[in-house]
Amino acid sequence: MNKITKTVLTVVIAGALLAAVAFKLTSNKEELTEKIYQPDVNTAVMVQIDSVKMARFDQSVTFTGSFAPNREVTLGTETTGKVIKVNIQEGSRVAAGSVIAQLDSDLLKTQLQSANASYDRAVSTLTRYQQAVSGVTQLQIDNAKTDVLITKAQIDQLKKQISQCTIHAPSAGVIISRNFDLGAIVSPGMQMATLIDISSLKLEINVPEKNIAQFKTGQAIDVTSDVHPGTKFKGIVEMIGSDADASHNFQIKVRVANNNSALRSGMYGTVELTNTLSADALTVPRSAIIGSSAKPQVYVIENNVAKIRDIQLGSGNENRVQVTSGLAAGNLVASGGLVNLSDGSRVSIAK
Repeated sequence: MNKITKTVLTVVIAGALLAAVAFKLTSNKEELTEKIYQPDVNTAVMVQIDSVKMARFDQSVTFTGSFAPNREVTLGTETTGKVIKVNIQEGSRVAAGSVIAQLDSDLLKTQLQSANASYDRAVSTLTRYQQAVSGVTQLQIDNAKTDVLITKAQIDQLKKQISQCTIHAPSAGVIISRNFDLGAIVSPGMQMATLIDISSLKLEINVPEKNIAQFKTGQAIDVTSDVHPGTKFKGIVEMIGSDADASHNFQIKVRVANNNSALRSGMYGTVELTNTLSADALTVPRSAIIGSSAKPQVYVIENNVAKIRDIQLGSGNENRVQVTSGLAAGNLVASGGLVNLSDGSRVSIAK
């Protein structure tokens, strides 16, 4: 077989292969097209409808935040000393005034005994000078009075230092951290432990500016927690922030009574507010909404034909949503059977 014959044969085989591939691709495309659902605009789609209407409806707004302790205190000491007694563990519940730790005060007590002796001697000297008939100058009496005052000040200072060796809890609460052990040397500024008071908690929530008017200082409000479903905790609005964050949210603190310590700091809590919108609220059922939250749409039914329409939404509740633009009272919208609908589809109304 000469070179020209081989070339011709190669071209023929390549052409045949290309033709076979093209045929197969065309066949697959036709088969796939047949399997794709193509809505028939001439076949009526069964739908349920609802009317767009002006109505008064309950709007529920929820705000979720986390519980913070009523009080959080870092415990420390005002003096330097060695820990000789530890009365707490992490997780311990303590009463107000209970002893947290005891520092060694033996040296201070010895100094106090010496100061008491010096004070007694100074008082005795002053008394003798004051009772002397002669031989005592006014300068000696004044110096004796000064000695009495100095030793009395030393006694008071030592008593205070001794009292500082006993570290007390400033309030009732729970110890959540302990940073010292028996025999440790502690000093002023050292964080020995952290105490939180959870007899009541503060629920901290962020509220958008459009809802801030629904809260008033002192307002009674119910708070729920997923940890205790079905239980409502009584709360009081304690603080309403006066400065918004970058997202125009205001912080609100709700004080919640923590009966039986059912709640813990760091848990989530929810506030739900229900109010009634004005009578001019234009609403549609939630089931009628299609599209995305950024571009909500509905199918409007006109002359038994579904036409897709862009709308703007406002607030809503569990069943209905307020429409701020795109619809008018009396419009009919598809609220069921939307799966097979497309723009321009003929519809029949389910009875």
